[in-house]
Amino acid sequence: MCARAKDWVPGVCQMKVEESLRRRILVVEDDEDMRENLRRILLGAGYEVSLAEDGPQAITMLRAQPCHLVLTDLVMPGMNGLELLKKIRQKDQNLPVVFLSAFGDRATYAKATELGAVDFVTKPFRAGSLLGLIQRTLGSQSTK
Repeated sequence: MCARAKDWVPGVCQMKVEESLRRRILVVEDDEDMRENLRRILLGAGYEVSLAEDGPQAITMLRAQPCHLVLTDLVMPGMNGLELLKKIRQKDQNLPVVFLSAFGDRATYAKATELGAVDFVTKPFRAGSLLGLIQRTLGSQSTK
């Protein structure tokens, strides 16, 4: 069941809201429509969501309020997703980071993995698949 009817997304709301309560996800995405779509999907699944439009804003937000997972775009102005991941790793080696991008090749994927990214999701994506990945990632983190 979704947290609110207006946030309902077909095929997404099978996840139990209780499983995601109090889990904060930081979404870093320069495209406002994509950022809002991700917010809606994650709120509908019961997650707390913080939004940043770029890497520097994300770093500032992480200093002010920790999160359980970062979901970031790869290609952004100013600081790209790989640079953001490097900054995150300087402060936290264990924070899961998942990349979302319409762009990317094997070399970029390999570099992201080498830097400690959990996964690399290609846009467009299915909301249910993304939520499943997040649920598995956060579930594996709670057992560590």
